[in-house]
Amino acid sequence: MPDGDSKVRPLRAGDDAVGELVAAAGLHGAYVQNALAGGDGDGVVFEVDGVARGLAWFGPRGNLVLLGEGLGADAEGISTSVVVEHLLRSRWAWRIAMGPAAIVDALRLALRREVLVHRDQVYYRGDRGTANAALVRDDVRAPHRRDRERLARATLALNASDLNIAPARVDRRWLYDMIDERIADGTTRVLGDRGQLTCKLDFGSDGPGGRVLEGVFTFAESRGRGLAAALVASCLAGAPGRVLLHVGAHNLPARRAYERAGMTPEGTCRLLLLG
Repeated sequence: MPDGDSKVRPLRAGDDAVGELVAAAGLHGAYVQNALAGGDGDGVVFEVDGVARGLAWFGPRGNLVLLGEGLGADAEGISTSVVVEHLLRSRWAWRIAMGPAAIVDALRLALRREVLVHRDQVYYRGDRGTANAALVRDDVRAPHRRDRERLARATLALNASDLNIAPARVDRRWLYDMIDERIADGTTRVLGDRGQLTCKLDFGSDGPGGRVLEGVFTFAESRGRGLAAALVASCLAGAPGRVLLHVGAHNLPARRAYERAGMTPEGTCRLLLLG
């Protein structure tokens, strides 16, 4: 335990101390920065002697982002036990946590829940200036209603291979509602003919922290053709600012594709996904 007086207070948008924590977190702070800019400030700040040392942000999709060098620190910070105890008593429900290894590992030990994923994630960043121009394509498109079934198959396959979520556990109404919402708001990009798309990705969190790419998937029969790298490069080339994503450290094929597209690794975090 640190010697100072520690306390927990609500997370508030426009708080200078929060802004400093988010900025210091680099790419890992993008989710929180975008959320606060959009008025989504659910969470808490951990302080020692009146100085903000870390924070926990709870997202609407059951995601928890922990950031701050003072979380789990041996000195001048908030001890792991204090953070974990508060999170266990929190009123916010979460299923996936991303943050410093010490805190995320301690959460896994404290929770009596099925664990689907517990691993390191690597952040990548890029922008239109780093996009591999040789890979940029002019046939990248937003999906059509005729793409619903392929998008559903892609999501189920990606969940199974990357997150250990069996297709039978995915609520189909939720799945198709999500797909329809993405088609309507234009936050998915694909390659391939209508109804026969070969590769897709989604735009996740977006705002002043950058645009987050997620859900990158290529159907098995179309792999080996560089489609994922081309799709990512094309999205980089058309982005208004910073683009980032995170991927399992073990997933070398995906990491090579992102690097070919023009992205570079920049930081890591630990990820925990509960069943």
